[in-house]
Amino acid sequence: MSSADLPGRPLGGVRGPCAGFEGLRVLDFTKLLPGPYATQMLADLGCRVSKIELPHFPDEAREMPPKIAGEGAVFRMVNQGKEMLSVDFRKPEGLARVRARAAQADVLVEGFRPGLMERCGLGAEELMRANPRLIYCSLTGYPEDGPWRRKAGHDLNFLAVSGFLGLEADAPRVPPTQIADLTGSLAAVAAVLAALVERGATGRGKRVAVSMVETVHSLLAVPLAEALAEGKDPSGPRWWNGAHPFYRLYATADGRQLAVAALEKPFALSLLDALGLESLRGLVDDPLAHGERLSAELARVLSGACAAQWEERLKGKDVCVTKVLGLGEARAFMDELRTPSAEPAARRQS
Repeated sequence: MSSADLPGRPLGGVRGPCAGFEGLRVLDFTKLLPGPYATQMLADLGCRVSKIELPHFPDEAREMPPKIAGEGAVFRMVNQGKEMLSVDFRKPEGLARVRARAAQADVLVEGFRPGLMERCGLGAEELMRANPRLIYCSLTGYPEDGPWRRKAGHDLNFLAVSGFLGLEADAPRVPPTQIADLTGSLAAVAAVLAALVERGATGRGKRVAVSMVETVHSLLAVPLAEALAEGKDPSGPRWWNGAHPFYRLYATADGRQLAVAALEKPFALSLLDALGLESLRGLVDDPLAHGERLSAELARVLSGACAAQWEERLKGKDVCVTKVLGLGEARAFMDELRTPSAEPAARRQS
């Protein structure tokens, strides 16, 4: 199975391969999800990725259930098209073999706790001395120079201490996917690509470090901006925490949910008109102040029909309303979205 045949492609929304990447050699020392996702993106762009694992301590994702043909399904999702190398680099012959690879590599990505690669004789300083063009990327949980540099952690821990979970209007909940892990992956790829561009100008490699907790904290641009403006943590009704009547989920008659995101006034007015709530148009100028009434009326009307009926009634209307899809439905919908449109190409590009 090729990477392109798997669901959830293209990873990161970037479709490859791209010219110029086919000659780039990447050494992948990562495990589980964040690092392999990043190096899978590089592989999909066209890089030649070699995944290096210790014989007696391979990637744990290989054995994580559920499995496909005896292989962990998550491992398969993020390790396609990579050369698999089992090398005990803790021993002199294995270390020499890996160093020889690093001397010819363009990029190295590792996801160990700070200090481990140095203790193995594969630290950035040593490898970049032998190969000055090497881009050495470390993907860590916490900043590699800080007091938590060696603290164990996973996605949920990073979300907890970054402030992400604490912004929930009600009790914090475990998200349905690994947000910190995967934003860290995307940031690592961005850092590697930026370093490659810089190398093109300077001829020299670069040491780059990405911490997942800092990356996910940076996603909080809106609440951080509000805290900066108000001089305190944002609290109470906000448009982004479910208090806004035109930016929340509503139940339908069949127990499904609709995502309403009609934030701008024209969308909100169009939605009220489409739902027969024209009498509420005067409340749109300050929807948070009238949030209780607007939410109650929207909930009442939207609960009166099934989700599919609302899809049909609102089809072609600029109201920013979509049905909440299950995973299987979403996979089918992604395929539908990728079907070429009959719309003129010039208009699609504008």
